[in-house]
Amino acid sequence: MSVKPADGEAVRGDQSLRTVQRRVIRSLLLVQAVFSLMFAMAGPLISLIAERLTGSAGKAGLAQAMIYCGAVAFSVPLAALSMDRGRRSGIAAGYLTGAAGAAAVVLGAVWSSYVLLLVGTVSLGAALAAGAQARYAATDLASADRLGRSMGVLSWSSIAAAVLGPASTGAFAGIGRGVLPEFSGPYVAIAAGLAISGVLVFVTLRPDPLLLARSLDRETKAARPKFRTALAAVAGDPPVRRAVLSLMIVHATMISLMNMASIHLDHGAATLATIGVVISVHTAAMFLPGPLVGYLSDRIGAHRMLLIGLALEVAAAITLAAAPAHDPFLVGLGLLLLGAGWSAGYLSGSVLLTASTRSGVRTLVQGAADFLVLLTSAGGALLAGVMVAMWGYGGLSLFWGAVVAIVFVRIATAARRTSAE
Repeated sequence: MSVKPADGEAVRGDQSLRTVQRRVIRSLLLVQAVFSLMFAMAGPLISLIAERLTGSAGKAGLAQAMIYCGAVAFSVPLAALSMDRGRRSGIAAGYLTGAAGAAAVVLGAVWSSYVLLLVGTVSLGAALAAGAQARYAATDLASADRLGRSMGVLSWSSIAAAVLGPASTGAFAGIGRGVLPEFSGPYVAIAAGLAISGVLVFVTLRPDPLLLARSLDRETKAARPKFRTALAAVAGDPPVRRAVLSLMIVHATMISLMNMASIHLDHGAATLATIGVVISVHTAAMFLPGPLVGYLSDRIGAHRMLLIGLALEVAAAITLAAAPAHDPFLVGLGLLLLGAGWSAGYLSGSVLLTASTRSGVRTLVQGAADFLVLLTSAGGALLAGVMVAMWGYGGLSLFWGAVVAIVFVRIATAARRTSAE
């Protein structure tokens, strides 16, 4: 029997469907590797460009924060576009919008326009939102018992950013030297890289996994629900609500503690090289375990894997709270646990969200979840500095450890109640 998917490519039998799924994964790995490598340079450089342009550290920090605000703003529209026209359109639109934003950053630096710089950083956030949604594209054609493995393997695409990102910044530093303002040259490469990512996803992600899933009756297309309908679906369905809550807390905890760790180490007189090694250990712990986490999510269940992730983040918070600023080994251990906890919690939470959301609104609910996760993380990042000023890095760590512990108890109680039923 042959089924004709929406983009015109026939699929026959389970074996052919598995072949298509492998092609989807290969395409996403390629696209996400290019995106991750380019985007790894964006945040640190935008602060330097903004500070050179304005002479204000506060405005430099605002410029970096606007990337995450842009991701929040674009997460739902891009999900709605994917829902209407398929994953290729939604993800490609996000990357191409981000490329335009990177170009605007260069023009803002050239024309000494801080406003244009901010417009560029907001648009750049669309690429971050698209990158987050790409993980769900890996599950559109996956069988129910392989959701974790399909999503987990994509984490390896971010290793390129962890390993090559810092070196790439120096490699691209010479672009436009003598013509472009300082630090803006690499943004030319970022614009080109994001544009390439957008074109690659549109060309290689064929057949479109979401449209094909619909043609095979794996996914239904309902009339596009409104954003408040998606939020109501999150709030009204306990498993979905727990998955989104977990994603919000896991990600916000990681962002807050990671961002302030370098400052904590700097207060202990750590060298830049030492700080770089510690952050690299954390980043490796975030992305290297992805395929294993995905496999375990499928084998032992996403709920159990989520609890393991939350427990690791509690252990990380306690370790970081006890780590003095002059002890990079103990801080590094805490950040390693934090990265591993994020990997386990974020991936299994995403699997749980996908498996728990009903067909027809799944794509938009995924976008709404990203909206809430990014919004919480942006707020956590903005408040982290204030909390460190009030309580110190140890106090910040204990605060997030307590929050994660509360979520752990809630998820464990719900899982035990569900098992009893």
